[in-house]
Amino acid sequence: MIKKLNQNKSTYFDFKKSTSLDPFNLSMYAGWNSLIVIKLNLDKDQDLTSDFIKIKLSEIYNKEKILVVVKGILKISIKKKHFFLKEFDALNFFSNEYKIKCKENTIAYLVSAVDSSIYKNDSVFFNFKNDIEPKDLWGGQCISRIYVGESLNLVMFDLKPGFKFKDRGHSNEQITWVIEGEMDFYANKIEKKLNQFNGVDIGENDEHGGISNGAIGFDAFYPKREEKKYN
Repeated sequence: MIKKLNQNKSTYFDFKKSTSLDPFNLSMYAGWNSLIVIKLNLDKDQDLTSDFIKIKLSEIYNKEKILVVVKGILKISIKKKHFFLKEFDALNFFSNEYKIKCKENTIAYLVSAVDSSIYKNDSVFFNFKNDIEPKDLWGGQCISRIYVGESLNLVMFDLKPGFKFKDRGHSNEQITWVIEGEMDFYANKIEKKLNQFNGVDIGENDEHGGISNGAIGFDAFYPKREEKKYN
């Protein structure tokens, strides 16, 4: 059972193994507005099926999901289609019947939203670096690659060392995490260093920002951003 936060204020969290998701090395964070981020640390030849998701995470079983691999190789089988995901490959999928097989030791992230609608779309396979046009959202020291799903945005960012950023806030829930490097971050005047072991769930209209020490990571938004620059 997924338990959402009861508040809409900014919250920092750690990626720690969840005993409720045994026997897999998975860690999950559930945000204040239904965003879910699951970090998968899978060993070679491990299988993760939709039956496991249905039992353990029933609220996102038939919802839109975006899976992105940052290390290793995964094979995802959906009906008669097979997708092989390597570094920075991603799959936006909607099926409630699938099987994930780990071909190498792999780190990946699964993003969904409990309150999103149910779609019957075909799966969309892409690579963040090869298929998503880089955008200069915050100045030349920040390169963003924006994927627009049906209800979700997933943005990969690459921040150069010394880059300072500031956002006055927005109504969309935003979960941010780093996969390489680190940055000094603040949200609602609470400061913390972000690295590959933690993340931040930004509260409704909370001002946030910081300074990068050189960082690559992701921003997930729900509902998706409607501003032109995010499309």
